[in-house]
Amino acid sequence: MLLEDDLKNVPLLVFANKQDLTFALSAQEIAEKLTLDAIKDRKWSIYACSALTKEGIQEGMEWLVKNLKKEK
Repeated sequence: MLLEDDLKNVPLLVFANKQDLTFALSAQEIAEKLTLDAIKDRKWSIYACSALTKEGIQEGMEWLVKNLKKEK
């Protein structure tokens, strides 16, 4: 999807879900495994979250909305 011309410059938000579990990888570990630092053509962010507790979801969505508005 990152190679699609229609999505060029669209920010990327990654949710690191399941953070309520003790064995979950941290957001930083996930970013490293996905090599997110290699993405240079758009803004991106990764948010630790838990769909169960809803922690981190609001913050991630706020980041996305803020950055989508900047692209218009």
